[in-house]
Amino acid sequence: MKKTILAAAIAASVPLIAQADVTLYGSVRAGVSITKNTDTSFNSVFGVDDFGSRIGFKGSENLGNGLKTIWQVETGFAVDGTTGNSSTDSGTFANRESYVGLQGEFGKLRIGYLGDILGDTEATDNLYGPRRDAAGAGFPLYEATDLFGADYGDSRFKNSIRYDSPNVGGFTASLQYGAGEKQDAGGMKKGNHVGTRLAYQNSGFFGAWAFATKLNTTGDNNSLINRLEAGYDANNLYIAATYNWVNLRANAYQKDSNGKLKIPNISLLPGVDDTGSHNLKNTSWAINIAYAFGNFKPSIVYSKRDNAKINGVRYQLGATQYAAAVDYTVSKRTMLQAGYGQVKENADMVKALGRTNDTSSTYWAMVKHNF
Repeated sequence: MKKTILAAAIAASVPLIAQADVTLYGSVRAGVSITKNTDTSFNSVFGVDDFGSRIGFKGSENLGNGLKTIWQVETGFAVDGTTGNSSTDSGTFANRESYVGLQGEFGKLRIGYLGDILGDTEATDNLYGPRRDAAGAGFPLYEATDLFGADYGDSRFKNSIRYDSPNVGGFTASLQYGAGEKQDAGGMKKGNHVGTRLAYQNSGFFGAWAFATKLNTTGDNNSLINRLEAGYDANNLYIAATYNWVNLRANAYQKDSNGKLKIPNISLLPGVDDTGSHNLKNTSWAINIAYAFGNFKPSIVYSKRDNAKINGVRYQLGATQYAAAVDYTVSKRTMLQAGYGQVKENADMVKALGRTNDTSSTYWAMVKHNF
């Protein structure tokens, strides 16, 4: 009886599936790397890594008069079988951009777990860093974690509403809100995100300004980030530059789930006392140059994080990073990439994080197949 009911249900659903505009898509990315960093005690260690694999479903329904429903459900997974990275945690469904919304002449309005406006403003980011277990190699440095952590952009806003305008003469605009949904007794509402972005693109030239803030991160103090980017993408040539500045409010003495300080030796920085509220101001910048000829595209990224201020005092917390890679296009769906990158941290960063070496590096080779 149960088999009969199941068969009838499947048969009844076939016409509905046939009528739905549903696309299955994804990207499987795997490779090898030789990494030397704090996770390997600064020894060169070989590994098999995921490079940001994902799978998704998306679709739309025409509602008439130029209006349609749009939706997407996307999940990251680690093709090497490991877990720990927020965008590729195995077994966590819809852990990447997932939403439902409306699109028409007015633009696009979506609600769900949405890519933030800083994630759309990464013109100098086109390399695929290996994701080894819980660690990822970030190029360039504005994507890497600042001393206090980077919980204010370059990812996705939870509980989010986002509006993207139509293209008007090459100009577009975006507005985004992420609801924090928390409030301590007698305290401020916590975790709300707000972002906006203005962009222009025409005849190969492009530019954008993006702003994101996380409200009430310590008391009524807000964390914020601004980013400017500009470049040229035409005639096989790609040139881009990014400038990033942050004003971050957080607790430098915050602890992880095991009760250990996230910054093990923060007390070694003179003047950074355990007050529960600290202000970090910092700037970073990056340049990216690539040129395609035939099936090959070599690319170079150079980025620098300047020495930061904590509560108005400047510390040697900067870093310098460079990476070079070559893409080889095998087909419309398959690409190979090989590269090398390294980052050198300044003295106070090495001291605060308890590292035994100031330079981390990685060699990698990977294959990416889109479907």
